[in-house]
Amino acid sequence: MIAKLALSLFASAFADCSRDLCNDISLLQRQLALEPESESLPSLTLLGRSFYSSNPLASAKFMERYLSGTVVENPGDLVALPGSVSAGTLLKSRTPYGDYNIFFARGDSSDQRMDDFGQRCKKDFEMQTSPTVRGWSHWGDLHDGLADYDFNLSNAAADGMAFFKHGSVTRMYLQGTGYTFELKENVFGSFPVESASDQAYLDERTWMIDEPCREDPEVEMALAAATGGINNHMWWKSTFAVVNAWEAEKFAMEVLGATDGYCPFPYPPNASCTGALWSKAVAQGDTNWELHFVEMFDSAGHEIAVKFHEYHAQQAEALKKGCMMDSLYDNIAFSTSTLDPFAQRLEKAKTPYLAMKTSAGRYALIFAFPGNEGIAVQLQSDTLTLVKAKDQDEVKQACASL
Repeated sequence: MIAKLALSLFASAFADCSRDLCNDISLLQRQLALEPESESLPSLTLLGRSFYSSNPLASAKFMERYLSGTVVENPGDLVALPGSVSAGTLLKSRTPYGDYNIFFARGDSSDQRMDDFGQRCKKDFEMQTSPTVRGWSHWGDLHDGLADYDFNLSNAAADGMAFFKHGSVTRMYLQGTGYTFELKENVFGSFPVESASDQAYLDERTWMIDEPCREDPEVEMALAAATGGINNHMWWKSTFAVVNAWEAEKFAMEVLGATDGYCPFPYPPNASCTGALWSKAVAQGDTNWELHFVEMFDSAGHEIAVKFHEYHAQQAEALKKGCMMDSLYDNIAFSTSTLDPFAQRLEKAKTPYLAMKTSAGRYALIFAFPGNEGIAVQLQSDTLTLVKAKDQDEVKQACASL
């Protein structure tokens, strides 16, 4: 009770505080809010990444052409309803961790609002990353982070791909979706330049982005190493532009068992700084796969995030009626030994979820982060005893009745 009262008092102070005081308040909030659960959670392992795509096959071939992916039907047996249009890609890791199983899907007809998000992301990203503007699109805060999977610069140059490269990081738009990619070169350095024209194309699209509120790179590397190591696995994070990063991280901790991680950005955001919180979600050897939550202060960027999450929230309401709508194809998939304790925590948090079966007969829980519903998760396991799971035809029938 004392902790909750203190948390309420700290929350009321957010409206009027300096950057340093707000950072101190945020840290105390996280410490006070995370009351220990009576039952520990089983560990998670990464299963794959699912995206809503207006053209799943084109998205899969995008990964093949630029990132040496192999087009496959559905790596990881990720959730899909009968009649959905889908395609997948596998990017094989050079490490024991981080194979990137990607699934692209939509219903038998497109979701126009989701298609509109994708088009807006594409146009905004191309404008901001042009050699003349050299700016930043807030859609870039919806991205997965990859260590370089043999990026094909020659194909990018031949196609006139819009991307930008700053330092050791390359960003590009993922065709058919509302997402982008961040490629981190400094692990394997596989960014082959095969001709003079390739080099000229790369030089034209290489510049530095000013990040005045981020820790100095040397300080960041030292602190990252001191707080759990530097992630060098191929698929190492998913990042989300959110409405409220504090609520997103708190939910990840309470329901998924994530832990607070080092973040080089301040929190909360202010007039000069975008704010962020980073969480460690899945153990991978001596480091962790990460969830990053980015909260924008400026009105234009925040509006983009609000509209994106509001639409996903509307769609997530259908989970209560046993339906998984198309926007929920935007999700991260984990595997675990049993779903029962996660179902218990979702019930405790009063978070809508859907229990269903995959095509291979495994059990899956589908849910979205409350208040930040653009972050959706599917948990898979061979064990679920507390909830009756619907089969895929039942879920499709429930959707048809809405």
